[in-house]
Amino acid sequence: MNKDNVLNVLLQTEEKHERFLAAWKRGVEFLGPELFGPKTVATAKDKNDLRPLREPVEAVFEQESGGEEQFLAALVSFYDPIWGEQLAKRINCPNSVCGLTYNLDHACTAILCELLLNYEGW
Repeated sequence: MNKDNVLNVLLQTEEKHERFLAAWKRGVEFLGPELFGPKTVATAKDKNDLRPLREPVEAVFEQESGGEEQFLAALVSFYDPIWGEQLAKRINCPNSVCGLTYNLDHACTAILCELLLNYEGW
């Protein structure tokens, strides 16, 4: 079996954990650390240290640019797929990978690709 098969949950490794967290931190820094917590990018050792915070995310969601809204909805969907889908619907964005990434710049797309490759579930 190919080691790069992200669907194989038996291949969850520390390296994947570290790569996911590093990409997650880049996404958090891009969108604003005030939307995530309870820890900071500098102190977070696990993805649960930087969960999307519902109240701040909801407060700024529709004030973001179109691409930032899509990127935020995509990041939230890793944490809570139902909430991510609700956000995507609010901006009339197809809640598919293509719909959420169509208008993103290369840096945001690269972050999402790294998250997808190393996602082990929340």
